[in-house]
Parts: sequence; C-alpha cells; structure tokens
Amino acid sequence: MAVAVGEASISQPAMRLRGGGPVSFSKLSSAPAVLKDGYGTDAKLEINTSTDINGGTGLTATFVRAAADTIQSALKGTTSVQGVDVEASIDQTGTISAEGSYSGFVDGLKLTANAALEGGQSAKDIAAPTVSAEYTMGDLCATASVAGKNLAAGAVVDAGDVTVGASTTYDSSAGTLGDPSFAAKYDGGKFALSGLVKGLKGDDLTATYTQSVNSDLSVAGSFNTNGNSFEVGADYKIDADSGIKGKLNSDGILNVGYSRKTTAGSKLNAGLQVDTHDLDKRKMGVSCVLG
Repeated sequence: MAVAVGEASISQPAMRLRGGGPVSFSKLSSAPAVLKDGYGTDAKLEINTSTDINGGTGLTATFVRAAADTIQSALKGTTSVQGVDVEASIDQTGTISAEGSYSGFVDGLKLTANAALEGGQSAKDIAAPTVSAEYTMGDLCATASVAGKNLAAGAVVDAGDVTVGASTTYDSSAGTLGDPSFAAKYDGGKFALSGLVKGLKGDDLTATYTQSVNSDLSVAGSFNTNGNSFEVGADYKIDADSGIKGKLNSDGILNVGYSRKTTAGSKLNAGLQVDTHDLDKRKMGVSCVLG
C-alpha cells in the first residue's frame, strides 16, 4: 500500500533582497563616500585620550595642534542614566554642548535632544534645544526634528532593491511649507543608481552611480542639472591598513586623499587639492590622529 504524504504549507516571512533595511532620508540622499570623505587638506596633530571611570561613564580629552602657536582642546563625557544616554562636552572657547537620547518608549523609536551654550553666555541666553525623533518599523524609517520654530520631517520606505523617500520643512512663525525633496535608489548588488530631486519644479536633479569593480576598487560619478555640474571619483584599497582615493569635478578641481592606519586607534591622513586650470592654486596637508 502506497501512502502519499504532502508537505504542510508553512508561511515564511518575506525575504529582504539587497536593501538591508530602511535608512533615514539624510543617509539616503547623501553623496557616496568615494566623493565625500577622506579629502581633508588640514595640517594638524590630534591626540585623543580616553578613560572609563566606572564601567558606564567615560571621559575623552582631545588636543589638536592646527598651527605652530595654537593648541585646541576639548573634554567630552558620556554616561547612561535610567536608560538615557548622555553626552556632554566643553571646548577651549568655553562652549558647552549636551545631548541626550532615549530608546525605551516604543520599539523602534529613538528620541534625541541637544543644546549648546556658547562661551561667555549666561544660562538665560541658551537657545531652545533641538528635539528629534527617529522611528523604524519594518521597511519604514520616519524622522522628525524641531529646532525653535522650524520643523523638518522625512520618511523612507525600503522595498528590497528599491528605496524611496521624501522630506520637507515647515516654518511655524511664517506658516510656510518648504520645498519638498524626493530621493530614490536602486541597489544592484555590485552597483547602485540613485537620484535626488529638490523642489517640485524638477530643475535640481542629482543622479549618482556607484560601482564596486572588485574588493579593492570602487568608482562613483554624479551629475547635477542645476548648473550642469558633475563629479567622478575612485577609491582604491592598497592593503588592509591603507588606501588612496581621488575625485575630479566639472570646475577642474582635483582632490587626492591618502589614509593609513599606523597603530590601533591611530591614523595618518594626507590630502591634496589642485585647480587644474591654475596649478598655483593648490592646498596640501598631512594630519595625524593618535588614540
């Protein structure tokens, strides 16, 4: 006697493709790292030293020598109180900054408040704090922030390979709504194509393409219709501890950046900027971060 056994149908959660989860609108609309980071031309020495006071409270002192006769300093403290992460700092000008964040109200919701008091001001002069919220649920990430009488809000939906988002602002004192911005990205695995439109007229569009050629080389290019400007760049990983990158824009500005991890927590950076239309207009700097 033959007995047929059928497999029970089991509901499986939808599989996410390449998106990896929703991000905020600012991250969705930002330029790729190949065209944005690692091109600094500042000549400076930065020393950071940190200590853990009691397993939950830390202090970090930073000293930066950006000129032969100038040393800038800052002290930052971090702790956690009743689930609220607190960070406060003071720099050499006497400016005090503080930020607190809490994620315990609702799953996926993070609230943040920050404020600053400039050196020489009294407590009554402190500006209203900036309060922001970020909520992530499934394929949705929504953000909102209030700074004085200005409100900014954005939302992003991740559908696997495709991510779309929008943002806008509102001025409560004037009762006006700012021009919205729209962004979209297609992730093809080894490559990605994204677009950002500012305003409803559609005359300010930035299109960006990124490509991972191999594990060591990445390239990117962007074009903006507002002024018909473009920028292209490449990032090459020399070895596990060093890399070099370069970019060129439509104004003829060439940037080259080099970085090398010297020891744990320490890094050497070098940057060069040259105007290809006037080679006498150039900047170059080497910076070292210790600690």
